[in-house]
Order: sequence, then structure tokens, then C-alpha cells
Amino acid sequence: MSYHIYTTEGIILKRTSFGEANLILYILTFDLGLIIASARSARLAVSKLRPALQEYTNVTLSCVKGKGGWKVTNVVALQNFYFDHPEYTHKTLAHIVSLLIKMMPGEASNPDVFKIIKEAFTHIKNLKEESVDNFEILVVLRVLFELGYVDKSSVSEKYIDAELNFDDEFLSGISTDKIKLVSVINNSLKASQL
Repeated sequence: MSYHIYTTEGIILKRTSFGEANLILYILTFDLGLIIASARSARLAVSKLRPALQEYTNVTLSCVKGKGGWKVTNVVALQNFYFDHPEYTHKTLAHIVSLLIKMMPGEASNPDVFKIIKEAFTHIKNLKEESVDNFEILVVLRVLFELGYVDKSSVSEKYIDAELNFDDEFLSGISTDKIKLVSVINNSLKASQL
């Protein structure tokens, strides 16, 4: 029986070792949404997949879906968002990834969320340290809106409707509504019961 090979762009959100040299990967993809895939022997020094399967890496990957789930067959690294970024951004990257794994429905295509995350992870390296908290609020708010957990309100509307913008001037504007926006985010997380 032959399997269809899916090739798409993705971001490795998390990797977990299993067995002697295998990996379980949480991958946010453009076409397939959040998938959990295995990569056999990917931790071996001779593995062709190993260099590209690092956390927070933007990749082009090919995978197949078999009866045991998704399996990565080929991967090419495009950019690593962890090693190329200042250390003060790492905690924010981890918070956003944790939220995605928790809130994203599995295997449900959501190109808008993928675009938000890719653009956010690309731009975070250019932020000043004092803008990182406001950046996280903006990204989380936009992702929760796209997933249907946040409605537009008088507080959130200008941040949801605006073109995605990560310049320091726009992010500093979030400070005036910070308490209200954090409340909107926390209420939506609480209501989700996840």
C-alpha cells in the first residue's frame, strides 16, 4: 500500500525523545495545522534529518500519515528562531509554543495562525527587551482570536483588526491597555477549560 506524501512548511514547536534514537515532534504546519509526527533514528549522528529537527526551527517537511500516525520522511531547515535570537526572547518563545500546543486543535488547517507565528518569530529578534512582554500579549491575543477563543471588544478590536505590526511604537501602545488585554486573555483561557 502506498501512502501520499504531504510536503508543507512548518515550525518545530517541541521535540521529545523516545526509544534509542527516535523523536516525537509537535509541528505547526501551514497546510495541516498542528501535527504530532515521529522521526525514526533522527537522533543518530548519521541521520540526515537530525540537523533540521531542532525546536523553534522553520522547516519545509515531507511526511506521510500511516496507521500509526504521521512520520517525517524529509526535512529542510529554513531558519532557527532560537539560536538566532537574543536570550531575553527565549522565555517568550517558550510561552507562545506552550499555548499553541495546548490550544490548537490537532490536524485542523489554520494558515492564519501559522502566518502570525512565523511573522512573530521572525520579528522578535529585532525587539528591544522592554517590548517583549507587549509583543507576547499581542501574539497571544491574535492567536486566541484566530482560534475562536477571543471575541472583538472595545479593548481588543484595535489590536485584532490592525495589520500585524511589531514595531516598537505600536507595541508601546499596548502598555495603555495592558491590564485589560491580559484580563481578556486570561478569561478566554479560563473559559476554554483546557
